[in-house]
Order: sequence, then structure tokens, then C-alpha cells
Amino acid sequence: MATTSKFPYEEEVFGILTDDDLYLDCTLVRPSDTGDEELKAIRVWVPKFPLTQESVLACAQHEVKSLGSKRKVAHLVFDLRGTGHSDGIPGDHNFDLDLKAVKAWARERFGRINFGFLGTPTLTNGRVNLWPLSPGSKMECYYYPPGRGPVVIPPSILYLSTYGNFSQTDDQICAQLADAGFHVYGLDPLRYLLHASLSRRLTPEDLWRDANMLAQMLPSRPLIIAQPLAAGLGLLWAGGVKKIAGIIAIGRAQAGLSPSHIFQNSNPYTFALSRYIAHISPRPLSLIRLEDNPMGGDEARMDNLLAISQPPHRLDAVPEITAELLLKHLAWVEEKRPN
Repeated sequence: MATTSKFPYEEEVFGILTDDDLYLDCTLVRPSDTGDEELKAIRVWVPKFPLTQESVLACAQHEVKSLGSKRKVAHLVFDLRGTGHSDGIPGDHNFDLDLKAVKAWARERFGRINFGFLGTPTLTNGRVNLWPLSPGSKMECYYYPPGRGPVVIPPSILYLSTYGNFSQTDDQICAQLADAGFHVYGLDPLRYLLHASLSRRLTPEDLWRDANMLAQMLPSRPLIIAQPLAAGLGLLWAGGVKKIAGIIAIGRAQAGLSPSHIFQNSNPYTFALSRYIAHISPRPLSLIRLEDNPMGGDEARMDNLLAISQPPHRLDAVPEITAELLLKHLAWVEEKRPN
């Protein structure tokens, strides 16, 4: 076990043994001068196979460096079996044993502590890509090629999961949208945002520049589907980037632009969505409020966003998000988008 100090965080490098006797190479990023008994929570960044812990180490470092000893939260990154410096053989993808071992390690070392995984190790359907954007910024993206469809160039979708967790449900939804004839590019916006803000906090102009570059890399003008919290980034992108053809924004939005270690938001007006949402028109805007869901969006605030925006726009309240529902909204967006 080795510990390296670099104020305001330190890194502890060690191994975790799985039930089938494989060592996983791990790095615990923790606030400096904070003992195990002082930690309040452990967050585990799970790399998407075949990526290694290097794909998420900067995320862990940025979170701990920015929040420091105030939060007393440590972040763990590790190599899945058969990747990076972990034991394993090609073709052994029993990653559930890796997650089980990591959870058991946390319980044994820290006792009853707030613990959670950020992400899942595999996609059932998508393909993992890592794209460079502006200097120092990279985007981990999950691609789902289109299935059927009558058009020569299928429409493209940028699918933004909620922060910190591109889940199996997201994977399934993206696969169903692709089967309906779309190029689908999924991402966890938090991983992108933490990498993009490593050297300095982001301005709206920074985000628009990255979105413009991303749109140029896609085969057709993208439509955005943004889940709760990510809805704020999606609306900001759509408001400032004309290459985005339309947007479906779900649930809480403004809160997603509040982390002060990511966004240059000392002046709250800088990232106020009320400044930008009207600029989406004449491209279509579909707002969706999730009923009886703490992330689903405040009714009054979403009504206000609709009132500030310009046609073509709509606001619907639904009990849950399904691929079928999103396809209906995509059909409306496609119908209303300008030629």
C-alpha cells in the first residue's frame, strides 16, 4: 500500500482481492489529513470496459480537490479485471465479482458508511468511445448504431443521462431509440464536465465551443434528450448552438448548472436558463416533468421555463420515462423542426 500527498488531496494505491482470487488495482483519492474515521462517504467511479481507471481518475481528483475536507468524501477508482494493472485474463468479464469485492472492502475498512457506485462496468448494447474536444477536455461516449429506417442519413441523438450514472436503463433506452432508426450517442455529462473544468471553471462560451465541436463530429445535426440535472446542460447547449436541431429536456434543469467547482457561476445570472431558453426557437423544445419524482422538476419552475421559451414548444407531465414516450416526443420534434 502506498500513499502520495498532493495538497489538498492524497492518493492511496493498493489492491483489493476478489472472491476468485484476483487483485484489482485501486486508487483511493481522499482529502488530505482526514482519517478513515472522519470520512462520511465513499464514492466509487466505475470505468466502462474496456477503459481503465485512468478514464475516471481526474474526476475523482477534481471532486476531492474542489470540495476538500469540507465534505469528507473519498473517491475510489479501480481497474476492472483484465484491464490496466488488475489481474485477469482476456474474456473474463465477471465484473459483478469486482463490484462485490469493492463493496466488501469498503464495509470491512470503514464499517457502516454512505457508499455508492458511479456508473456500471458494461453496456449491453452500446460501444464505448473516448473523444477529445477542446484542449484538456475529453468526452466518454457510448455509440448505438441505427437499426431500421427509411432515411439515407439517420438523425442523430445526443442522450445525456443524469449526473454520475449512465445506467442499464439508459443503455436499454438508447438501444431502443437506435432500433427505431437513430444514431444514438449516450454520455454521462458529469464525467465530461469534470474533465472539461480541470484547469478552470467553465463559462457558457466554453460549453458552446465543445458542443459545436461535438456536433461537427456527428453524421447529422443532433437532437438532444437530457435526463434530470443534465437537462440544464442540454438547454444551455441548445440555446447557444444552432447546429442542435431540437431538444427534449426532462425534469430538474437549473440545479444541474449549480456546482461551483465546475461552472463559473459566481454571478448566478451567468448560467440562468431564463437568459437562453428563448434562443432555442425556431427549433423545437419539449419539456417533460416527471410526476411524484424528486428529480422530476418543480411544476411552477417548469411552467415558467415554458412561458419564457418560444414556439414550437410544449410541456408534458408523465409518470415515467420510456423509450416509447421519447419516440413520440421525437416524432413531434422532427415534425416541428425547421427545414
